[in-house]
Amino acid sequence: MANTQFQLEGNAPQQYEQDTVSSWGRPLAELTFEHVSLHRGDRVLDVACGTGIITRVAAQRFRNIGSIVGIDLNAGMLDVARENTPTTDVPVEWRQGDVCALPLPDGHVHVVLCQQGFQFVPDKLAAFCEIRRVLVPGGRFVFTVWSEVPPYYVALADALTCHVSAETATSCLSPFSWRDAGAIRQVLNDAEFRPIDIQMLEVMRRMPSSAESVLELIARSPFGRDVEAVSEATRMAIGQEVSAALQAYRDGNDFVIPCRTHLVQAQTP
Repeated sequence: MANTQFQLEGNAPQQYEQDTVSSWGRPLAELTFEHVSLHRGDRVLDVACGTGIITRVAAQRFRNIGSIVGIDLNAGMLDVARENTPTTDVPVEWRQGDVCALPLPDGHVHVVLCQQGFQFVPDKLAAFCEIRRVLVPGGRFVFTVWSEVPPYYVALADALTCHVSAETATSCLSPFSWRDAGAIRQVLNDAEFRPIDIQMLEVMRRMPSSAESVLELIARSPFGRDVEAVSEATRMAIGQEVSAALQAYRDGNDFVIPCRTHLVQAQTP
């Protein structure tokens, strides 16, 4: 089953779409499709689709594919995805569902995509076996996960450890928890995917550099409540320490942060 602990509530999905998708999610999706092609008539499944950026980019870039279904556990993310459904001839459908229990028949799709979702799935083998079930023979499985912790979040986790708690820092780093290429390859092998190819992609993410912007990012995060519980002076110290630690990445009023991910491509027998 997918992780229900890392969920965005309230207006956080809209803020995620506005800030994170524009500065990092869309560039990563566009870079992914410089290395991955979809073909005429392909039925495509986007699992853990979030607000739907990889579906949107795919539908806009490959206008002759058959269809795309985006599936996510989080209803708020799907609401934003529906509001931003791409205007193309490609049929796009959004469904709420679990990557470990996909609401699709055996051998139904040609390509399964996922952008930065599998680090939040506790039983990765079960999820990969379920994905293999819904793929046609020779179907393709393409996903990205972080290959390292970006410097921004290294600095943020250090400040949270110092001023809030080690548990809050661990929550901050949870999106980067499945980085080992060997471990990724092993689970894919156990799920009987082969061949397997893993390469590294890099997106340079532009982020505001002020202490206030650091606190705004924290407030939009699942660990934001922990930080809200400390004093205003402590919160400002966190923002200032993170901003100071990242001066090497400053470009004008922004930081330009290298964000590196694994692009994983695998195939069913």
